[in-house]
Amino acid sequence: MRRQLQEFQVRAANRLRSGQGRKLVIRVVPNAKASATSVKDDDSQEMESTAEVIQTSMTAPKKRGGLSRLWLFWLTLLLGLGGTVAGAFFWLATIPPQANCKNISPIAPETDRLFCAQEAAETGKLDKLLEAITFVQNLPPDHPLYSQARGMMEEWSKSILGFAQAKFDEGDLAGAIAIARKIPSASPFHPQVKERMQQWQLEWRRGEEISKKFHVALKEQKWFEASQLIQNLSALNSPYWDDELIEQHVDRMSLERDAWQQLEEARNFADRKTSENLAQAIALAGKVDSKSYVKPKAQADRNLWSQELLKIAAERFQKEDYDGALTAAKLVPSDASVYTEAQDWIKLGRSYVIAQRDNIFSFLEAKAGVRDISPKSPLYQNAKDTAETWANNLQDLVHMHYAETIANFAQPLAFQVAINQASAIAPQRPGRLQAQTLIAHWRKQIQQIEDRTALLSATQLATPGTLESLKAAVTEASKIKQGQPLRIEAQTYIAQWNKKVQTMEDQPILDLAKGLATQGNLKAAVEAAQKISPGRALYPEAQAALTEWVTQIQTTEDMPILDAAVALAAEGRLTGAINKASEIRYGRALYGEAQGAIARWEAERNAIWEARRRAAEAEASQTEDFSESDFQSQDSN
Repeated sequence: MRRQLQEFQVRAANRLRSGQGRKLVIRVVPNAKASATSVKDDDSQEMESTAEVIQTSMTAPKKRGGLSRLWLFWLTLLLGLGGTVAGAFFWLATIPPQANCKNISPIAPETDRLFCAQEAAETGKLDKLLEAITFVQNLPPDHPLYSQARGMMEEWSKSILGFAQAKFDEGDLAGAIAIARKIPSASPFHPQVKERMQQWQLEWRRGEEISKKFHVALKEQKWFEASQLIQNLSALNSPYWDDELIEQHVDRMSLERDAWQQLEEARNFADRKTSENLAQAIALAGKVDSKSYVKPKAQADRNLWSQELLKIAAERFQKEDYDGALTAAKLVPSDASVYTEAQDWIKLGRSYVIAQRDNIFSFLEAKAGVRDISPKSPLYQNAKDTAETWANNLQDLVHMHYAETIANFAQPLAFQVAINQASAIAPQRPGRLQAQTLIAHWRKQIQQIEDRTALLSATQLATPGTLESLKAAVTEASKIKQGQPLRIEAQTYIAQWNKKVQTMEDQPILDLAKGLATQGNLKAAVEAAQKISPGRALYPEAQAALTEWVTQIQTTEDMPILDAAVALAAEGRLTGAINKASEIRYGRALYGEAQGAIARWEAERNAIWEARRRAAEAEASQTEDFSESDFQSQDSN
């Protein structure tokens, strides 16, 4: 601007020195970058500006005539005009310096402020354009700079709208409208701005409606409809909808398809209902993209399958498969809705596993393991009961440990103290069964000690071997009753001692019977031997002797009968012989021999009867043959 002013000053001075009669009009806008200087001569040249106007007119002298008297007039006029032109030139040469726009005051001249506004706008920055347009919109219509300001305002409004359009193309409708609304209504370009904002809003509503339908189609897995909606987006007149957003929608549809495929595959695994397959289904569903519409369904399925895992854990827990329950509960992922409950199952199952070691430290650890289960947990009551059980087991175990330590002394008094200690465990307590088992064992130990003492005393009594000492030993050993530890051993000794006693008591009777039998008095010998009762020590020996003596007696009695039968058979009287031998009854000494003879005689008699029958049949047959041949002979004659 300063250079343009200087050039204008030079041209003006040259014109003045030329002495040509012309009308010169000079309009200057001091310190304004956007101003201009113009010269308008007789050829109608003119320079227009928007500043204060200074007009100087000078009429060149006419052509010299022949009159010499006029030279003084022209000289005077020339000197006056030269002084005026020199003053104007001096004024032009002393234009004020350019304004400092960095520190311009709000009360600075409007020309300076307009200059700074235009300078700011030329940076092309949005905030500077807004500052510039804010200044020019306040100029009144009668202001000398108003026309120039209107032109600037229109250009700057177009530039601001360009920033707004860029925002819209980036997909920021609110930002675009916010920028466009900063263009004042006084701007000549404001109607176009308003129309552009309406186009944006209409375009945006169409895009949002299509996009909304697109996302609904994705949620319902209507892939063909979603593809059609993507094509509808491409028909919109916006780089945002046509390029960037379409690519996003295509990627989103691909993402949703992949997500659904993963979920379906996970559901196929879950249908098998085993803990391993449920775990695979949960892991696969967990890989579904978190941005997809399928993710909530996948998470819901993961929660459902996690609940199934807890059901499996509960079933295994009820079957006392605590390791299996732990394995199932550990498969529940950390983002499942029942993860906290799964952790409680793990604590509870681990507590039971630890408690199976059945020692003081294991019960302490098991009790501490369920202590952290929250009262809000579904397993709280179970955990509470379990903790009480472990506490009771621990208390019972302490009692039992003390009782077993005392019982190690293996004395009746120590066993009794141990029994008293173990008896303190109430019937409903967990350690009651073990306590009763040990109590029974210790009582048996006490009884065994007592029985051993009694049996030792009995054996000492039986040492002399006399009838009286043996009976005393039997009486002492009989104090060991049924169910006592040494009952069998005592009964063995008693049987031995009773055998000796019975032998001592029955031997004289058996000797007497044998003596009578030797003398031939078998019946008296039998009567004597029958005095030895069954179960006595010498009863088998007495019965053997009795059998021999009775056999001899029966043989003597039945032999005549058998001999008579044999005699009848020898005479051919087989039926009589059979009848005679049948008189020897079952159980008699000769019964077997008699039955053998009867069988032989019956066979012999049957053979004789059979021979007679056959002979009779042969004789009858011959008689019939003779009669038939005689009849035939007579018939032929």
